Amino acid sequence: MEADGRPQKKSSSPWLYVGLGCGAVVLLGLLGISGFTYLMYRQGKDFAQGFKDPKVREQRTRAILPYKELPSGYYPMGAFSVPFLGDFALLSDRPPTDGKAPDQQGFDQRSFIFMNMRHLRSNREQMERYLRGEAPAPKDSAWKQSTVNFHQKELIGRGVIKLGDTAVLYAANRGEVTHKGEQTGDSIVTMVLPQCPDDRLRFGTWISPDPQAAKPVAQADYAGTAADPQAIHDFLDHFQLCGGGK
Repeated sequence: MEADGRPQKKSSSPWLYVGLGCGAVVLLGLLGISGFTYLMYRQGKDFAQGFKDPKVREQRTRAILPYKELPSGYYPMGAFSVPFLGDFALLSDRPPTDGKAPDQQGFDQRSFIFMNMRHLRSNREQMERYLRGEAPAPKDSAWKQSTVNFHQKELIGRGVIKLGDTAVLYAANRGEVTHKGEQTGDSIVTMVLPQCPDDRLRFGTWISPDPQAAKPVAQADYAGTAADPQAIHDFLDHFQLCGGGK
């Protein structure tokens, strides 16, 4: 039980991060590699070992997603690489417990998944068109077969923010994330894509609670949430989105 008497929320497995990050990319038509699942399996052991060591966990996270200081309430969950594909960094709102296995440690309400990937075919262009609202997200059957699903409900807003000289496309949606029967509940899932000068595809997914879920989007006040352009700017400003993992 929580201190105020409410039932304690069940934490989400960190493998949800992996599945969501990879699944979202599949959903948007960004991956075309048949051996992806096998490569993920090979990286699992290395990820688990790095997860248990706090120094390794922070070093690997910072190497892929450079930062001077993390946003308040966020902690480095860890990072891993998939050969020939890209690098993945994970942040959680739950302080990691040293020595615990990945499936024993998760997040409560907020998380950030960041991917730094090879520019495969037209993946970057497809993502940019989707975030700009110029094209729908492709309905890839591989996404439907995944154990992790993002159930998109409504678009809250999309646009472009500036971080110094870098433009960042974003789209914030209402939805739920489920993994093996577990749900995050009413969430805001904000996808971000910095337009970096190199040929890498960098893509982030920010998950946080939706405090206005009971109201229609047109009537909801999203100031200060993950759907607020200023809040998105302030959150992302902690990171060097175009650095690391090259």
